[in-house]
Parts: sequence; C-alpha cells; structure tokens
Amino acid sequence: MLTPAERSAIKEFFLSKGLPLERAVTFSDVTLPENYSRIRSRSEIDDFSTKLAQSLRLDIPIVSANMESVTGLDLATALEREGGLAFPPQTLPIKERLHLIHMLGRADSALIDRPLTINPEHPLRDAKELMDEFDIRSLVVVDKQNKPVGILSTRDWLYEEDDGKPVGVLMSKRLITAPSGTSFKKAAAILRENKIEKLPLVGKDGKLAGLITANGLFYKSRHPRATRDENGRFVRAGSIGVGRKFTPRHLYEIETQAKEGISILLVDTARAFSVNTEEAVKKIKKAFPKLPLVVGNVSTAEGAKFLFETGADVVKVGQGPGFACTTRMVGVGIPQLTAIAECSVIAARYKKSVIGDGGIKSPGDLAKAMIVGAKAVMLGNLLARARESASQTFVDEENRPVKNYVGSASFAAQLQRYHRGDLDNIRRPEGVTQTVPVTGTVKEIVGDLLAGLSSTMAYLGAGNLKELYAKGKFVAQTPAGYIEGVKRP
Repeated sequence: MLTPAERSAIKEFFLSKGLPLERAVTFSDVTLPENYSRIRSRSEIDDFSTKLAQSLRLDIPIVSANMESVTGLDLATALEREGGLAFPPQTLPIKERLHLIHMLGRADSALIDRPLTINPEHPLRDAKELMDEFDIRSLVVVDKQNKPVGILSTRDWLYEEDDGKPVGVLMSKRLITAPSGTSFKKAAAILRENKIEKLPLVGKDGKLAGLITANGLFYKSRHPRATRDENGRFVRAGSIGVGRKFTPRHLYEIETQAKEGISILLVDTARAFSVNTEEAVKKIKKAFPKLPLVVGNVSTAEGAKFLFETGADVVKVGQGPGFACTTRMVGVGIPQLTAIAECSVIAARYKKSVIGDGGIKSPGDLAKAMIVGAKAVMLGNLLARARESASQTFVDEENRPVKNYVGSASFAAQLQRYHRGDLDNIRRPEGVTQTVPVTGTVKEIVGDLLAGLSSTMAYLGAGNLKELYAKGKFVAQTPAGYIEGVKRP
C-alpha cells in the first residue's frame, strides 16, 4: 500500500510534468513544448551518462532486452562498446549464459587473468582451433610448468601452409614480460617502448599469471564511451528467472555467474509483484548481499515499492508496451509513460532507480522516458533489427535482410524452451514472433537514437540528462495532433 505522502508525491510530480492524473498515458499521448535554449548546436551535446545503480554508471541510457533473439555475444560486445549494458537471456541454459558472460569478459579486454595458452609441441592446427573458438588471433606459448616461452601471433602463422608444424617452430621467441600486478600506466609504457601488442604477466615463480593487451589498454581512444570496469573489461551482467519456487538450482546458477565476475544481476519475471519474486529476491540478497539487483517487471507504484522494500536496487517497468508483447490482451498493464513516472517517484524516495522496458520506438520516446525519471530504457525491437542481434538473418520475398524478433512469452519461445527441457508446460502466449528488417549495426542504431535525443535536449536547453529531467514538461495532444507530427502524405 502507498502512504498518503507517497500518493501526494506522485500527484505533485505528475502536475509538475504536465501529466494527467485521471488517466494513464503513453509516449504518443503527450508532446514537449520547446524552451529557450543557450545551446547553439545539438553537436555540443555529448553527455548522455546515467547512474543505473550505486556502483554502476553508463555513458548512454540504453540496455539490451534479455531475449534470445536479441542479446548474444556480438550484440553485447557492440552495445557495450557504445556505452550501454547487455543483459543475457535468463531463458538460456546456464552453460550458454556462462559462455556469453565469459566471452564478453574476454572481448577487447585490457587485463586477462586467465590467458589462453598452448604448448610449443602442439601442431598449428590445434592453435587455430583454439583461436577460432575464442575469436582471437594470438596465443601465449607456455612450457609444461606454465612458464611463458613465446608468443604465437598472426604474423607467425598467417602464411604457413603446414598445419602440422609445431607451434614452437613458428612462435616468436622475443618475449617481453612484466611482473604480476604491473600497473596499467607502467604496462602502457612497456608496450609503447617495445612496440608489442601483448604483455604476459608472470608471478614470482615465473609462471604465467595474466596478460595485458594493447588493444584493451588503449581502448578508450577508439571507444570513449565503452562500458568497462577498472580492469579494462566489459561490465558483465547476469540473469536469473524466478519460477514457481526459487530453488538451490537458482542460487547455484547465480553463484556460477558471480564467479565469472558479474557486476549486476537481473531477476526477471513477467509478474514481479508476487510472492515468487519476494521469496527469490530475499534469498538472493541473503546469499549475495553486495550484488546489485535489477528486478522486474511491474507497472504500478505499488509494485515498485514492493520490490524496493523486498531488496531490489533497480526496478524494471513495463507490462505490455513491447513490440512483441501481448500482455495487455489479458487486460493487465499500464500505459508506459504513466507507469514509468509512477515508479520513478517511488524509486527516488528509496534512492533507487528504474528502467523503462518496452514501447521505445523513437528518440522522442527515449527522451520522454528520461523526463519522467527512467535512468535507462531497455530495447528489444530496435536492437533486434541490428546486424549483431542474436537472431539469424535471412532474406524475405523481396530479397531484403530480415530477422525474427521472438517475444519471450510467445508460443515459439515457449516451444523452444519446452523442447530444451527447461519449461514444464506451454501456457497461453503473451507474446508474438515478428519478422523485422535489418536496419543497421548497433553503432548506427544507437547513434541515430542519440542524435535524436541530443536534438530533443537542444530544443529544451538541456546539456545533459539531469537537465533534461529537470526542464522537460509535457502537454497533452490528441491522436490527430500526434498523426500531424509523424505522418506525411
């Protein structure tokens, strides 16, 4: 139950933003009047940073939907290069989830604490198989005591025709190493001075203890917004479902993801305002008290309050607004702008945050979600259209590249999980499968959204998202007014 003070805070916030109190609205029901702006050009705006959780900031307010047709390794890597965050699908078998998290932690990493190695007597074909599996092009060569003796890099094997030749014959024996614990600053100097790309780290016993890569160490020069931790690795998120009962198996899955270095965990269910979720979150918080939790979905202030009091650090808001979601057909769900606004008021009172999940079709929708208090938005439909999304690309009857965007509660998704053995029965679908066109790379799709967002911010005189939240106010518009703005003859 909401307290009178909480209801009053919601009413006050809605009035301050120009949102109606008597009916729920979504993005197309309102528009933004311009403000006087001191910003001369939208190109001046490049600060889209947001604080998602106490220990996690993002350079852009975009996270990927935890859907099997959206988030795989390619999309996760591409999105985090741009400053967002990727959530792995909790419906994936745990081995596949762990592989995704592990590979994301290795991709473009500055510090690799478990470098891939090979012995010098192994044939080149073994090295190629290992490099292909992990999508790399060099290996540290170690002896039987795990002491580095050389580097096998692309220039050593690229033109070699004999795959049976021993690695020790091909490898470069010019080996520059550094002691374990070498700082990034010192490592950068060694890499520059010796014009090398890999710096093996060795312990006092001479054994390989890690690897610093030039690619990862100087990453910010090429990808300044990349979502990286203090060791120069992409930030990894974990995921878990709730189920009818939260079992030791669930805790084991979280433990294995924690060992892979996740910084945040998504606890995902369509009905988070429930006893199932309450039991799950309390057990997770007891076992992993320092692990930030994103929990959802809900669409009411009461639901958000329940989750924050249960232990959520971030609440995911949205029931039915998504392109592939049909929950509203069972009569449940609140139009998304009102839902985010209500929940964000409660989040502010708990010094927590919300993610708007679903309904984002344009930069304007993204801006409106930020104005009502979302710290980030979760994208499914827009990212499903990226070349890097997890769904396979095929061509339609007009020879255009397309992909299947599969709702997590759709019949197709449930059937796949049923055949895998991780779903007991198929229930009435609350999602659909849509064929969507491939519209570009993640970089291009995100770039378009940010360009549009910066335009909104320029119109409102906002130089960053904090100012956008403070300055943005709505006026209601009729359906004809909306059509006037987006349709052309």
